Amino acid sequence: MKTYLIPLTAYFILLAFASCADFLKPRSQSEFSPETADQLNELLVSALPDPSTGMNLTCGFLDIVSDDVETLTKYVDPRNPATDLWYSVPYVSAVYALYTWRSDYDVYMRTNGHYVTESYTDAYKKIVYANAPLDYIDEVSGDAAMKSYVKAQAYTLRAFYYLHLVNMYGAPYTADPSGPGVPLRTTAAKENRKMTRSTVGEVYRLIVDDLRSAVALFEGLEPSYQYRQSRPTLPMALLLLARAYLYMGDWENAARYAQNLIDGWAHRFRIKDLNELVAAGYSNVHADAAADSSTANVKRTQKFYPDFLSYANPDVIWLYGTAGDVAQLTAQEMAQGNNSRLKNNEAFAALTHASPGLVSSYDAQDLRLRAYLVRDLYSEPNYSAAANPPLSTGKYRAYGKLRISDDGSGIPSTGNRFLPAQDSRTYGQALRFTEAYLILAEAQAQLGHAGAAISALHEIWKNRFASRAAPPSYTSGDDAVALVRKERRRELCFEALRWFDLRRQGMAPVSHVWYELQGGKSQTFTLKQNDPGYTFPMPETILLANPDITKAN
Repeated sequence: MKTYLIPLTAYFILLAFASCADFLKPRSQSEFSPETADQLNELLVSALPDPSTGMNLTCGFLDIVSDDVETLTKYVDPRNPATDLWYSVPYVSAVYALYTWRSDYDVYMRTNGHYVTESYTDAYKKIVYANAPLDYIDEVSGDAAMKSYVKAQAYTLRAFYYLHLVNMYGAPYTADPSGPGVPLRTTAAKENRKMTRSTVGEVYRLIVDDLRSAVALFEGLEPSYQYRQSRPTLPMALLLLARAYLYMGDWENAARYAQNLIDGWAHRFRIKDLNELVAAGYSNVHADAAADSSTANVKRTQKFYPDFLSYANPDVIWLYGTAGDVAQLTAQEMAQGNNSRLKNNEAFAALTHASPGLVSSYDAQDLRLRAYLVRDLYSEPNYSAAANPPLSTGKYRAYGKLRISDDGSGIPSTGNRFLPAQDSRTYGQALRFTEAYLILAEAQAQLGHAGAAISALHEIWKNRFASRAAPPSYTSGDDAVALVRKERRRELCFEALRWFDLRRQGMAPVSHVWYELQGGKSQTFTLKQNDPGYTFPMPETILLANPDITKAN
């Protein structure tokens, strides 16, 4: 072992420039080599996907490829369509490549300034940082508890990244566990082997083994180690393990670990009651909007819950990623020429919207329609009209639950159009306690326990309606599995999970309509049943850098 000769902060700087091949392998006395478990615990900070790292896990595209997003039917001011140049804007081309499921999406997007390979390379960089403590943990000093804590965190993080990667670039487990997945790297040291793609089943085997090891290690520790805010935790490992089993179709284990999370951690986490938000004035519809038929500002007022993605939300188990990553494409707006005025239906337009299928799935009394979604200011009738359209038929932006920029008035002005905050302090995604109930409900429904499934859903519904009870449309007319899947779509909208659900739930046909700007022509693109397009092809830049990785899905 080498001697620790440089400050830890300087060591982190060195890590940023180290290659995966020789990561953490000292060549001189001036290089860092860990000596204690505490140092490895600090090293794990570099494996966290927090906003300060600028990490891209989704590159903003996982919702665009799903059925929760649609593009507008009208972009151009009909008075002067010849002046419209919106198609030349790079992000419009990027959305087009994803929305139409182009097999060369990465090339198409890269030529227009969007580098989707970041979701791949960033995840592997973090995997290396998670692997390093596992390489060294048996060689360093420190008490047994800290060593177990380091290992539990590292296993949890590695599984988290691989679960994300294999669901992007590997076939759905339920369709083809023997199909190509992603390369597995389980050490930070240089490996003299070809980095070929492991099968989907092999990747899932590592994910499950890692998470089961993490759970066992966490459960052997004192409670103070089991949950430390911002760090990987026992509830995080339990939720990810339940999710992995759900994606594998292992219903018994999915139900088991979801129930363990609910039973063991209800003292710390709970499903956020949206009645609390409405009572506090947080809603995308002003309370006086229906009564006031003439004041435009009253009708367009929206006030959003500022702490959905924060540890102040009792539903949040763990936060990760950035708002800028999640909404980098869906929050973009297009302006007509140099007209910067905030005018309804004229100056601005949003390229992407929440799809009618998603919006119409909410009952008008569902508080999520008020709390989760952002009404689009540019697709509503003239505000001098007698009434706003019904909530369930209005237009909504293709993002939600993020911290929304607002000057505090709830009234938009030029430069403040209810866009997500995208600074380096703003999280973009969360693991939520509510998902455990959704996993439990679906697993129980698949096992034929309809009563248990509906009971789990009621735990969510009583926090989603002023009446504390879901309407008949949510509780009847379908079998239990269908009811759970509809509820999962409503609850987890715009959390970059819908695409993964579509994949594992049978890869049903999905159609997207793209409208041309000139003449209003349209073209329909369709993913067929079990379409190969349900799996992202490996990006060309990754194939060039790693010739041993195959492109085939």
